[in-house]
Amino acid sequence: MSRSIFVFILTFLAISNSYGQNIRLKFKVYADTLPVYSYILMDEDVFKTEIKNGTGEFVINKIIDKGHFNFAQLALSDSAFTSREDFSSFFRRHKIFPPNFFYSLIIDSSDLTMDIDIKTHQLKVYGSDLNKQFSEFETIAKSLDLTHIPAMEEQIKGDNNRMARFLKILAKYPANKLSEEYLTHLLENPSFSFYNSNTVFQHKDSIYQLIQRLKKENSPYFDSGRILKKYQSMVALYEPKENVPVPSFLITNAKGQSKYIKELYNSTDYLIIDFWGTWCGPCIAQHPELQRIVNAYKANGKFKFVGIAVNDKFASWKQYLEKHVYTYENYIFQDSDYPNLRKELGIYSFPRYVIVNTKENKVVRSNFQINQLRDILNTL
Repeated sequence: MSRSIFVFILTFLAISNSYGQNIRLKFKVYADTLPVYSYILMDEDVFKTEIKNGTGEFVINKIIDKGHFNFAQLALSDSAFTSREDFSSFFRRHKIFPPNFFYSLIIDSSDLTMDIDIKTHQLKVYGSDLNKQFSEFETIAKSLDLTHIPAMEEQIKGDNNRMARFLKILAKYPANKLSEEYLTHLLENPSFSFYNSNTVFQHKDSIYQLIQRLKKENSPYFDSGRILKKYQSMVALYEPKENVPVPSFLITNAKGQSKYIKELYNSTDYLIIDFWGTWCGPCIAQHPELQRIVNAYKANGKFKFVGIAVNDKFASWKQYLEKHVYTYENYIFQDSDYPNLRKELGIYSFPRYVIVNTKENKVVRSNFQINQLRDILNTL
């Protein structure tokens, strides 16, 4: 059986003008053993070319929408395929998805040249400012090491440094579709780029100033209205929730019986809620400490503790509770029952602890770590 070499290149086509004929993609491959074929997959289309003396070229006749990012893939292989189904089947069968062989780039003209070094897993694109900008973004993103979580002080320092570098790059280049997509990514998914997801909110003023600056360029490839809406949604989610009213939402117990959250307010001054999920490892890891805190304050009639699993599968959640017995009440909640709950209570990461003043139906504290909970309770 012949040995196969595969490289996936995740390609985004960002075109300043619509064109659809003779898009040329030239490349040179550096490897000890050179592959025979190269494929580009765009939507349902598959394009193939032979690699001769380490070089290859595609001439693709395809209409690309103006100003849009169109996802494509490029793979280098010893094997010949005749259809998308054959190609996909081979990868499923052999599970060829090595993370180090994934590359990303942007095709921002009808002619593009690049070098691929399989041995070092390096991709270099020539003569493209967008690819230069994209490479700078990727370098910063790779500095987030989730396999080794540093102490909180180092997390904050690293997050602030990453944010400053992101903002510097966004200010360095003109308004374009790539800047729009990266800003969207930061505003919608901050936990993908930072240890602490509220880092984006902490830099909200600088981000707003940047958006206004890019807006003034009036670029047809930067939708400032869309970005401003994303920004406003981020602020609404992350802004402090102290003293905001608690909405009326349904929760369900392990017997399948539902009730409104306010029905738990009886005979207690403060309701301490642990929003969690069986899909959340850090949530489960903190349950023993939460149970210890519950035990320590069980004689204090002011406090009632409850766990509310969010977007869990009922059967999995119930099975977990049967294996892990807690003395505090547990319920389950689905986003579909009250879609705005996360925004209104600022539930942007898990676990999320919220303390409610039951007499006023207002949030007393939120966005704190479990190691702060005892000190907070002692002040109430």
